Amino acid sequence: MNEKQDVNTKDALLEAAIEVFADKGFDAATVRDICSKANANVAAVNYHYGGKDALYMAVLEVVFPSDEYERYTSDDTEPEERLRQYLRKLVREIYERGNNIVTERWSIFLREMAKPSKNLDFIVKRQVQPRADELRDIVSAFLGPQVSDRILAFTSSSVWILLLDHLLTQPILDRLTPKRPAIREDNINEFVEHVLTFSIGGIRAVKG
Repeated sequence: MNEKQDVNTKDALLEAAIEVFADKGFDAATVRDICSKANANVAAVNYHYGGKDALYMAVLEVVFPSDEYERYTSDDTEPEERLRQYLRKLVREIYERGNNIVTERWSIFLREMAKPSKNLDFIVKRQVQPRADELRDIVSAFLGPQVSDRILAFTSSSVWILLLDHLLTQPILDRLTPKRPAIREDNINEFVEHVLTFSIGGIRAVKG
């Protein structure tokens, strides 16, 4: 096998692994599944990555890049507008699925939530922590410097779950009567404004 073939096979395995892990999760995905999708020999995963665990880690490095996140908002913006900007950007990141990597990122995230692997700490550090930190800063700007860490944590979590509820529970929502609408391109702005209004009302009630 020449160097070019090696590179092509390694890249093909990585691309296939992203799809398979997003579709099946770490435990259910097999090396055979990945190699079949990549049109590679079953020994190729060990040869190029040293095994399934290391290949999964390579997938996480791609899907949750370390240098991707930039804060959505500026500290010198009024808290209400900061929260609106934050919600708009995060909701679109979560629910707009035109980008395959973004789709696969959230699929892997959900599978890790349902059945955590030893790599969940890595995902939280790369994907969740910076977004949670920014939301905490915004909520703190609403509540003021006197707010306790406990109340700040509860309030931030309450806003966070409003954003993630449809992502986590849509299969159930689809089966309720009347059916709850999925978040789509044609109702994202309406959803953002609802979450914003609901969140601000809750934050003001907490502040008293």
